[in-house]
Amino acid sequence: MEDRTQEIFSQYELKINHTYRIRGALLLDTDKGLKLLCATNSSESRLCFEDELKQRMLQNGYYNTDRFIRNQEGKISSVNTAGECFVIKDWFDAEECNIYKEERIVSAASNLAQMHQAMEGIQSLEEQKPYQMQIPLPELFSRRNREMKRVMMYIRERKQKSPFEVQYLNMWNQFYEDADKASKRLEAFPYQREMERAIEKGSICHGSYNYHNILFLKDQTVHSTKFYAAEAGESKIATTNFEKAVIGLQITDLYQFLRKVMEKNNWDYLLAENILQEYQKIRVLSKKEQEILQILLEYPEKFWKLTNFYYNNKKSWIPQKNIQKLTSLEKQQRMKQEFLQRLAYDME
Repeated sequence: MEDRTQEIFSQYELKINHTYRIRGALLLDTDKGLKLLCATNSSESRLCFEDELKQRMLQNGYYNTDRFIRNQEGKISSVNTAGECFVIKDWFDAEECNIYKEERIVSAASNLAQMHQAMEGIQSLEEQKPYQMQIPLPELFSRRNREMKRVMMYIRERKQKSPFEVQYLNMWNQFYEDADKASKRLEAFPYQREMERAIEKGSICHGSYNYHNILFLKDQTVHSTKFYAAEAGESKIATTNFEKAVIGLQITDLYQFLRKVMEKNNWDYLLAENILQEYQKIRVLSKKEQEILQILLEYPEKFWKLTNFYYNNKKSWIPQKNIQKLTSLEKQQRMKQEFLQRLAYDME
């Protein structure tokens, strides 16, 4: 491994003082600040899309992203003799957003709004557009609903059912009903018109705005690089990992963030209010965005994720944690329904 990484290092004009293994990557202490070496399966054209996005965000006043370091040939990705492809990018002395601390959560919502402002008006190259578009939400819902039906039929026909499968079948009708209801609401919504507007505005979504990718900086002065983001006490925020960034509806980022926070905090409505208020101090949601947010929250994504995990893995052994997730999901259902009712009332 060391020889293979040395092959990569030799392609950059960096003096590497120390390396540290972290989750799925190598942290580099260099003469030009902290960097991160990580493997990539993305094509050079896709990496160029991400690079262009981050450069445009920088021009628009958002500085704290994991910008790519180009190698001596001017390319973003570098390959070793084993055919492995890597990128090196700027990194931060920081800690992930604590999803249980309200101050951090609210600051992350403000950061998202600032980031969204910096991710508008970005017109990608025409030939790139078809490959960097968000999957249409009606298509996504339809695909997931079909998968839930297939899994239900498969389990129902099994003679010997595991505890997970028994519990899944007992819960299926309730959650599929929610999925079907959300899908029908989306069918009645002018989705295509909203998507066309997003394309015209050059709106980009992060695609994976979760606590892993929201970093609170420990040291605000990092190798004379200028940093910027929403403040939280004396901390500042960086946003990383744009691998899923696409042209599309930015409200989907807020949905992903809000849903995950709510699942971890028992659908605390007051916390959600604070998140939405903080976001809208910077970027006000339109009525159409509010409606899409409600529809997305109504869809039982966590139940679908458990369905998808089951569908794509061995059926002979189900991790105990998945059974626990089903149980937790069932217990939270009443709280979620009350949350959705209050949200719908407040957004009228």
